[in-house]
Amino acid sequence: MLEIGIQSAHWYKSTDPTGSFRFIKECGFEAVDFNMDQYINVKKAAAEGIYPTIFDGDTAEMLEFFKPLKEASEETGVIISQMHAPFPVWFNDNPQLNEHMRMVLDKCFAICEYIGCPAIVVHPVLGEDHDSEIAANMALYRSLIPLIKKYTGVKICLENLFQTVAKRVINGRFSIPSELCAAIDTLNAEAGGDFFGCCLDVGHANLTKASLKDFVKQLAHRLTILHIHDNNGEYDQHTIPYACLSVGSTPTCDWDGFVDGLKDIGYTGVLSFETFRIYHVLPASVIPEALRLISAIGREWVSRLKAE
Repeated sequence: MLEIGIQSAHWYKSTDPTGSFRFIKECGFEAVDFNMDQYINVKKAAAEGIYPTIFDGDTAEMLEFFKPLKEASEETGVIISQMHAPFPVWFNDNPQLNEHMRMVLDKCFAICEYIGCPAIVVHPVLGEDHDSEIAANMALYRSLIPLIKKYTGVKICLENLFQTVAKRVINGRFSIPSELCAAIDTLNAEAGGDFFGCCLDVGHANLTKASLKDFVKQLAHRLTILHIHDNNGEYDQHTIPYACLSVGSTPTCDWDGFVDGLKDIGYTGVLSFETFRIYHVLPASVIPEALRLISAIGREWVSRLKAE
């Protein structure tokens, strides 16, 4: 309940799962958002053709491959609270790859069930225009209903995205809260259960000039997981909260409104940070301290969320 999480990019070493989880625990984190795109390069498959990956074999053998990850989580007590599916998962002109990615997603759902991960982000796809985009995404997620219903305790999460046209950020896939809520409600009604939820990407919402508090409150019970990171309102920078200022000492992101919104809806999930670009700009020697700063921000928010 209200754990502090971090994306697995850069610090997780598949050659030393337990050591990696011990490191991130020492930095103050209790949960992990695990990236599956490290096991398949979808853009390479689209450009050069489908190539062998761990997803091709028997499911039991694949799960055995992830046993050290499961054991690292259990030994350290750091939970795997959410997962990034590989992306993109759909190409308009590549039915063979689309079918392959459907198989990959099925295997990812199986991995989630095996390691006890309750939520997986499957990114929405880009359409030619707004209406065709909504239709294409609803068709995509509907096609996953028979797959996700095979597994216990796993939910597919739709993420709000943005797009850039002529160097200008505009609304993207499911960046409008009412449309995102309608999609989730429709999919769950058709699936006959609670199989779909929302991953609110705070940085993406900031780029599209959305009110973070209002976005959270409209999502309400649909809000399942979070991607928390900061930006200057123009570029998807994935940096530490409070790092970006607009005028004077005013944060670009309305962090107070964000936390207030979480409190208003009674959010009790993981505060998961997606601040991987600190690895691109900071000296390696200060990364542990930067991670401790991020987890400290999370603990400050937890104290506010728990306050009477």
